[in-house]
Amino acid sequence: MQDYELYYWGLPFRGNFIQLFLEEVRADYRKLDASEVYPDKNLNIQYPGMAPPYLYDCRAQVWFAQMPAILMHLAKAYHFLPDEPVQHTLALKVVLDCNDILMEITNYNGTVMWDEDSWTEFRTHRLADWMAIFEKTGQAHRLKPEAGYLLGSRLTVADIATAALFGTLVHSFPELASDLEHSAPCVASLCQRVEGRPSISPFLEKQRRELGKAYCGGRIEQSLRDVIR
Repeated sequence: MQDYELYYWGLPFRGNFIQLFLEEVRADYRKLDASEVYPDKNLNIQYPGMAPPYLYDCRAQVWFAQMPAILMHLAKAYHFLPDEPVQHTLALKVVLDCNDILMEITNYNGTVMWDEDSWTEFRTHRLADWMAIFEKTGQAHRLKPEAGYLLGSRLTVADIATAALFGTLVHSFPELASDLEHSAPCVASLCQRVEGRPSISPFLEKQRRELGKAYCGGRIEQSLRDVIR
């Protein structure tokens, strides 16, 4: 029996948060297209979510939705939460921050498309502030450009989430790499180290070979590409 089934589109975006984790712990899972559940069968699952990703825990026979909830479930199962209990809350906060940034960078899930003025304002202020928030969190836990982790002395779900967020972003939009280096140099290095881990690197190489620079897809991604150019 497989450990998990992950339902998401053929894109990185929110799916990579879960896939990087599953790859790191070498879980036995299979990735299935979100259309097998969404939208027609979404309300038939045990605990529905509004949209993918969905994770089915085959052994527990439980469905999970919402990327942060899925990651925290996996983090508990594989002991990928920080050692100190108070840091568990910080780990959740990091994952929720990641989810907020995904919403904001897609202009609230595509509520409106980006124009050059609104994008420039967001990139210059809000996105830079988000990057600085992650940098300050890491520095509070002795994260250095060449070593360390976001919340302490070992790899946790917070590091994987951070790499899934910013690593994917700067791969899909290389123009933003200098933004991350400027606002969060230690975080930029952390993302590279996580992406280079032996358990994660082969997955990313294969995915990026197949998907190229794809990010979130559709009109939202095109809107981002138009303004970033």
